[in-house]
Amino acid sequence: MKKDMILEKSNLSYWLRQLRKEMLLIGPMHGENGDIVLKTVENIHEIVLDCPALIPSPKEFLFPQKEEMFGFSTEGTKNYRNSKRRLIFGVRSCDVSAIGLLDRFYGGKFIDDYYTARRENTVFISVGCNKPDPTCFCNGLGTGPFLSSGFDIQFSDLGDRYLVEIGSEHGLSIVKKFSHLFSKPQKSDYDDQYEAILSSHAMFEKRINLENARQKILSGSVEDSFWAGVAERCFECGGCVYECPLCTCFNVIDRKYSAIEGVRLRNWDTCMFRGFTKMAVNVWPAEKKIMRTKRWYFHKLLYYPEQFGRFGCVGCGRCTITCPGRIDMATIAYRLKVGNNED
Repeated sequence: MKKDMILEKSNLSYWLRQLRKEMLLIGPMHGENGDIVLKTVENIHEIVLDCPALIPSPKEFLFPQKEEMFGFSTEGTKNYRNSKRRLIFGVRSCDVSAIGLLDRFYGGKFIDDYYTARRENTVFISVGCNKPDPTCFCNGLGTGPFLSSGFDIQFSDLGDRYLVEIGSEHGLSIVKKFSHLFSKPQKSDYDDQYEAILSSHAMFEKRINLENARQKILSGSVEDSFWAGVAERCFECGGCVYECPLCTCFNVIDRKYSAIEGVRLRNWDTCMFRGFTKMAVNVWPAEKKIMRTKRWYFHKLLYYPEQFGRFGCVGCGRCTITCPGRIDMATIAYRLKVGNNED
């Protein structure tokens, strides 16, 4: 389904305030240290919409960094599945694209009940990027800066108003009740959106084609010496993985609080760490760093396309900002393309 409306900016605050009465409202806000992060909105006027695209990924609201799954005791178990209704406002197109892939990952052959419970009760309102960040390359992957489908609601900033594109039943449900705030778009509105999209595409500083990198790997011409050079620059900090909106690795542990009760929880983990999926008698499936490095890039560039028909990267550029060793996805894709094994 697809339905378009116009929302005057003067009506946005009232609409969000009414929605907040029905569900938890989360949006981009200034954090304690001045950074812009996604958090619960206390004051609507403090939402920051002219923020960089590289705010932390909304992945954590569907797949928390640390999550209690259930408690256990001699009396049985207690499930902690979260089903609170939430509206996450102000995310970017690349993150919406990532969520679409996470939905397929967690809702595929093996359904993750904890993820799906959150997802079914969460509505996303994304804002197209009129001004992409210098590190973004979503335009080369079809994951932004504006989307044609796959969203609940997408805003296009047209100056004094938003073109509101409704792409799901969840999105329609939070617009329908307040239809008096919206109007029908005119041809001039679509013209202005088209100009905004063209302008945004022209601003991209990076033009990265991951298909070239994928084909280079599949050709068998990339020697281990290339990956050894990449591995040498890896600090094993895990920053690229924790910031990536598409990394899904986790560990499950049981924590006992007493002799008769405890909790099972899961937390983010990374295939870049030596101890990931450590087996009995101290066996590591990928003990050498070069093996772990190759596995991460192969997962993004080969295995994701094989399984989902899409790369395991949406071009958000977060790893470029995070990686102290300068072995982010865009850099490695470029080096694979030109065959450069030097720094």
